[in-house]
Amino acid sequence: MRKLDLPNPRKAARLASGALLTAALFCGAAGLIGQTTRDQYRQAYNLWQQVQANLERDAGNGGAPQVAQADRSASAAASFEATRAAYVKSASDDAVRRRSILQNATTRTSPDLVPPAVASLAAGELLTVNKAIAKFTADKDPGIQELRQSLERERVALVALSNTIQTRQGTVAATAQASVALEQARAKAAEAFGDQASQLSRNAALLEMERAAWADYYSKLADAIQNANLPAPSPASAAPAVSPVDISTNAAPTASAPAPRSNSVSPVPLVRYVGEWTFPVVNGTFHGATPVSVALAVRENNGHAEGTLSGRFQPPPGVTDPVVQFTFEGEIAATPAQRFTLKANDGRSGVVELIPGPAFNLLEVNFQMDLRPNKIRSGNFILVKK
Repeated sequence: MRKLDLPNPRKAARLASGALLTAALFCGAAGLIGQTTRDQYRQAYNLWQQVQANLERDAGNGGAPQVAQADRSASAAASFEATRAAYVKSASDDAVRRRSILQNATTRTSPDLVPPAVASLAAGELLTVNKAIAKFTADKDPGIQELRQSLERERVALVALSNTIQTRQGTVAATAQASVALEQARAKAAEAFGDQASQLSRNAALLEMERAAWADYYSKLADAIQNANLPAPSPASAAPAVSPVDISTNAAPTASAPAPRSNSVSPVPLVRYVGEWTFPVVNGTFHGATPVSVALAVRENNGHAEGTLSGRFQPPPGVTDPVVQFTFEGEIAATPAQRFTLKANDGRSGVVELIPGPAFNLLEVNFQMDLRPNKIRSGNFILVKK
């Protein structure tokens, strides 16, 4: 058995563990995201581990089945990373929303409806009434006694008013103190959510690095499995074939070009195009018309691709028929982006482009058709492999 020149998975594992630790720190932060979303990326992680089980162990003795398993593992890893990235983005967006709510002060100190001048006036009037009552206490004149009784009633009213003013002033002071404490707590909470949003953004960048590392790892692993299982060269073919020297022209001998590793013309694996694809229900990426549902199936045979697409969109202004259905076919080109001629069910023609996405399980689709009233003419979106 040949020794495989495999990429070291420890680097990717270190990136994974670092990003997982960072994500774990935020999973319990104030319960920002529902348990269902958290379960989704955990299920994606478990599926990834199941798909890649014993892959590295069997790589040295493997062949085409292990190459296919490496491709499936890459797709499962990309699905896990995309699901977890969506969770982190949702958590970050929620933290930003909560911080925005808390940034605006919502408490106001109760207005003082009894200014100090009114309190002083009431106190002065009470003092004047008390002096008048004291002055008329000894006078037995009936008219003076009626006046004194009237002054007594006024004194009772002034005492009640003074007590009310004091109570009101105490309430205003207590409310102001509580408002200060509440504003301090609000500012502290807003700052905490701001820090959390920043940390989640940094974590999203780490997740992107991790995603790229795993994609590169599985790509190199598949290449190593293929190279290790190529048949050993015969002695006659160990050295490149050399043409004899043409004495008449003194032309230098030329070496024959090495055979390509794969029969595929495309510079990327055909698995990046072939298969069944769908538009994600949540966190879908698109430009232009908004997809509601899209289903794409692509087949390949000896470098010839055929496919069907069926989609429904949210009707933009002027469109009454938001359904798009077409077929396409053509030869696989030696470029990452594949361009094919399409034929719609309603008779229109156009072109469709298939562009490998940033992960193994993502495919960008861009189509344009002839203009027709009330019909969807173009679309651009990213699909996920089933």
